[in-house]
Amino acid sequence: MNIPDTSARSEPPFSGLVAFEAAARLGSMSAAADELDLTQSAVSQRVLKLEAHVGQRLFIRQGHGVRLTGAGKLLMETATDALQRLRAGFARIEPYRNKQSLLLACPPDFAHGWLLPRLEALRAAHGGLEVWLMSERDVAAIDRIDVDLVVSRRPLQGPDIECALLLEDRAIAVCGPRLADRLAGVAFPRVLDKAPLLFLESAPEWGGALPAGGPKSRRNRAATIEDERLLLDAAERGAGIAYVSRVLAADALAAGRCVQLAQVPATPRSPLWAMRSRLTPRTTMADRVFEWLRAAAA
Repeated sequence: MNIPDTSARSEPPFSGLVAFEAAARLGSMSAAADELDLTQSAVSQRVLKLEAHVGQRLFIRQGHGVRLTGAGKLLMETATDALQRLRAGFARIEPYRNKQSLLLACPPDFAHGWLLPRLEALRAAHGGLEVWLMSERDVAAIDRIDVDLVVSRRPLQGPDIECALLLEDRAIAVCGPRLADRLAGVAFPRVLDKAPLLFLESAPEWGGALPAGGPKSRRNRAATIEDERLLLDAAERGAGIAYVSRVLAADALAAGRCVQLAQVPATPRSPLWAMRSRLTPRTTMADRVFEWLRAAAA
């Protein structure tokens, strides 16, 4: 089979790349046709055009299936990476097709302990709302493209940003209900010697709540955990006493999955702020949800 070199005369045939990747991944032209909702002939023609473009045979046809050539294996590595990136990019812009969508950036503790338990109520108050929740990246600006609203412990500054105090917060000692019953009436700081302690990796001194000069050697360090949500989960399961955000623990406390040890002093934490752009929003949902958040927090 003579395959002419057309790579210098045209752009790579994208439809051929998609057909090639599907056939290579599935090992069959017919299976690729089923996945792409095309005829087998259409898939074969697209692959032939791609082979003509690269000037190399990409498949060896065998029986009802296909096997990659050396050139095909090399191209498959690039095609897989490129198509994964493209699909991720298309998924990222998906909210813009729906004017009832909202892109909300917020800390994980706020999302886990406060927002998710209220998500059904939020959607019920705004029929058709689709929430895109981003809780793992630090947002420094509201560009109305990647984010509509921001909830953060660090208020954003700027003439085009409206910033409103949403929730005060503090760190509190919590544990499972059974352990709380056993510790009832045990005064601070002695209570910390009566049960295992669960530590957050970023707060090795237990959030600063351990009394200075206390008998630390007698304390039982049960675990040190990187994620505060897992720290709370360990406390709920009775593994020990954790010192966590009151906002994070709000739902667990309300549901009785854990109990606050009132004898352990609470310490202030940075409050949470709600922020929106003063410019025309991408969607009317931005202003509506901003006001809903403030009302629900109040």
